[in-house]
Amino acid sequence: MRHPALASILILAGLSAAAQAQHPATPELTRESIAPAEKKESGRSATATELARVCKQWAVYWRQKELGKVLALYAPDAVFLTGTGERFSGRPAIRALFKTAMAGHTSDLTPRSLVTEVSGNLAYDSGDYFETITPSSGITKTELKGNYVIVFKRQRNGRWLIMEHVWTDKPAH
Repeated sequence: MRHPALASILILAGLSAAAQAQHPATPELTRESIAPAEKKESGRSATATELARVCKQWAVYWRQKELGKVLALYAPDAVFLTGTGERFSGRPAIRALFKTAMAGHTSDLTPRSLVTEVSGNLAYDSGDYFETITPSSGITKTELKGNYVIVFKRQRNGRWLIMEHVWTDKPAH
């Protein structure tokens, strides 16, 4: 792995997810169950709150098909892992993937941050989401739900950028 500290963050993310799976504390995921999560969660650090906000902003840009704004949230050498296991490394590859996806459908995506941890210049946000996808043809909508993990790295200018981004998905019904 390129970033040894990143391995620690990913292991922590996995342990957190495993603990949540053993002790499910979240209700069934629906768009309605996500909406109340908009409130500022008590006990979160300012950085954790900021990173959860970045995830929500990503979803807004995605919904609005603002490709440039979505890509600006990623580091130049970021990695994006799709729900089907494909790996896209670097902004140019991620741009090509996202451009194709945005051209093929419209997404109404609602993420819900569940766990955000920060350690030095690395952090992760893990949560779930609900998404309605409408193909460009507009014929059949598909509802999905799943989980995501986003690993951030603080840049020299203090800005947090996405280094690794992965999600899972399955039909919502």
